[in-house]
Amino acid sequence: MKRMLLLALLPLTSMAAEIDHSAHTAAVQPAPVDAQHDHAAMTAAAATTLPASSMFITAHDHGGVLNNFLMAERFERQQQDGEDITVWDAQGWLGGDYHKLWLKTEGSWLHDTSEVDHGEVQLLYSRAVAPFWDLQAGLRYDDGNVESRSYAVFGVQGLAPYWFEVDAAAFINEETGLQLRIEAEYDLRLTQKLFLQPRLQLNHAFDDDKAGGIRQGLSDSNLALRLRYEVVREFAPYVGVEQDFGEHRQPDELRLVAGVRFWY
Repeated sequence: MKRMLLLALLPLTSMAAEIDHSAHTAAVQPAPVDAQHDHAAMTAAAATTLPASSMFITAHDHGGVLNNFLMAERFERQQQDGEDITVWDAQGWLGGDYHKLWLKTEGSWLHDTSEVDHGEVQLLYSRAVAPFWDLQAGLRYDDGNVESRSYAVFGVQGLAPYWFEVDAAAFINEETGLQLRIEAEYDLRLTQKLFLQPRLQLNHAFDDDKAGGIRQGLSDSNLALRLRYEVVREFAPYVGVEQDFGEHRQPDELRLVAGVRFWY
């Protein structure tokens, strides 16, 4: 009798074990994820939280496809020494996760004489060495109110803690020796569309540059404060004030500036 009862219960025991195993498997296995949707969500979240210029460092190639990014950080009108000038400062890259080719340019154009007062172009190879940080090396070419010159460039660019954007570079020329430039800026969000950006640039010359009118020490440094309104994230007009200072010069008067920042 007992044997017959055990034989009758055996199929029910096996069925219960299968049900329990299926429930356990469903509990431990993650739900299927739409990878494409997940990546889009992460990209959108990064675009709303990180500074726009940090996308220079954080963008990825995903599958070996080359990406590119270009930003005109400053394109503005100002008065300097009684002259109207247009100032530009732009940079961008082409590449993937770890290797990029960078192009940087900045300078000023005099309206009275319709001439470039100072123009600078850098072509750099960049290698990612840490999250948000790139090492860079390449060439810089200057032209304008002094004789044309070329420099070897070695630098580092990235996003420091608390979202400080830093760009530091050493420039080496046979005639002028070693020069060091450090730029740092920070975006303080006042509203969803209004930002206040302090910006500091320090230039240090380790040797005299007689042709360029630069003496050894801290020279041609700049402190600025700009208030911009993002019509859309990629386009933002701004106004601000700017002042030059240095170890061997008296601080200039505050200059009013007005311009636009855009990227794509």
